[in-house]
Amino acid sequence: MRIIDAHVHVLDRYMPMEPFEDAGRVDRLLHWMDDAGVEKAVMLPVVADFSPDNNAECGRWAREHADRLATMTNVELAEAGAAEQIRRAREEFGAVAISCYPKGADLAWMTEPEHEDIWSAFAETGLPANLQVTPPAYGHVLEVARRHPGVTVVLNHFGLPKGAGVTPDDESYGGLDQAASLPNVFVKVSAYYASAETPWDFRCPVAIGYLYRLRQVLGAERLMFGTDWPPASRFLTYRQIVEIVRSEATELTDPEREAILSGTAARVFGL
Repeated sequence: MRIIDAHVHVLDRYMPMEPFEDAGRVDRLLHWMDDAGVEKAVMLPVVADFSPDNNAECGRWAREHADRLATMTNVELAEAGAAEQIRRAREEFGAVAISCYPKGADLAWMTEPEHEDIWSAFAETGLPANLQVTPPAYGHVLEVARRHPGVTVVLNHFGLPKGAGVTPDDESYGGLDQAASLPNVFVKVSAYYASAETPWDFRCPVAIGYLYRLRQVLGAERLMFGTDWPPASRFLTYRQIVEIVRSEATELTDPEREAILSGTAARVFGL
């Protein structure tokens, strides 16, 4: 079965992993992908003081390993010039999507008129908007998706439900069930350790509970697998993370498993 890892970070010095800051090297990732039978991975650049050029670095690695790696481009959407960065990202870095980790808890700016050009840029380029948001921001994200049906929105890490008190038995999934009628909204079932009660347990039963709830809310064809490597390696091996979906999520049918492990990401990111 084809496997695409839709969420990895690749950089020579990933300071949050200190004293193992070289854990995110591209050669290490390719090794672990081979070991786990992963065909392709999508890189999300980490643009920070310790890695200011990671957009360009990931663009270079995607060119050098075009059969194994694809890249997003990190853009701070709330800042001036964001729309033009989106429009240049495919040509400049070979981006298959735009990644943004919005700053602050108030994301009302997403639906304000002065930011409309951002969503126009997404619609023009066809690049998905890959966002790191929590349940309090779901309303703003879903409003964007309603207003702009031509814009594809992808949420990281199960939509980060745990920190907001959303449990796997919450039928509304903190309000994300409203996305059921919005076919342009997708969720990465990634960073299993962040949703787990015992992140060292590779079976991750609580995280699998979130996976099953999202399958019920959105359908497997709207979900995509990701490891969040290398941060996830603090708790689990790369192979163990793959096996959570490949062998531990036993309630999935084979077509559902195939959609989550590769089909959705291939369709959304054009892989």
